[in-house]
Amino acid sequence: MLWLNLVTAVLAVALPAPSPTPAEPKTIITVTSSPYCNSLGDHFNGALLPMLANDRTLDGVNVQLDDFNELFSQVNYMQQFLHVRDTLGRQETALNNSLAGIQREINTLRDGSRLTSDPQAAAEVHAAAGDLQTAYDRQRQLSIDLQNLYEWMLQYNLNRLHPALGGFDPQDMAAPEDARNIKSYLRFDGQRDIIAANEDKAADIALDAAQKYCAAAK
Repeated sequence: MLWLNLVTAVLAVALPAPSPTPAEPKTIITVTSSPYCNSLGDHFNGALLPMLANDRTLDGVNVQLDDFNELFSQVNYMQQFLHVRDTLGRQETALNNSLAGIQREINTLRDGSRLTSDPQAAAEVHAAAGDLQTAYDRQRQLSIDLQNLYEWMLQYNLNRLHPALGGFDPQDMAAPEDARNIKSYLRFDGQRDIIAANEDKAADIALDAAQKYCAAAK
């Protein structure tokens, strides 16, 4: 028998915000030690936990992007530009550094579907890995887009800033408003919604699989 760490990761995604009278969370006390169950617990956690850490990093990115949209209205807009740029640089580096490890864990989790002869158990692992992959792909796209934004900010000539025009050149002002809102341009909120929805789905599937195929018999 072994303790299943999967619950910690699942609850981090699936539980709602604390309330005055929180519901009793679902728990798995012990599980059967088997290649299938070990793979499910180890590699689901191995993928999801750094993805959750990336979500917290993206919370910080959200603040910086909001500041980016408003920085040209500040008297010290040049200093604000540099602050946003440097903070985004650290954040996108943390995101991009996590990607290869997460993908390896998802691949290994998916491979774990071959560790059982039960087709339904195999299908559930494969489905959980698929939802994690969808969430990961969106995190990866945001990470790449943020890296491109950071590199653009490194190259931008601060003397060309037009605070009266929101930091844009006159010709840029003819572009649609969404194209001048950095969060809309990056499709930031929509990407994060997809990430959260698929992380939740993956957690539900993995917890269900753990309860059905790995919980100790009573």
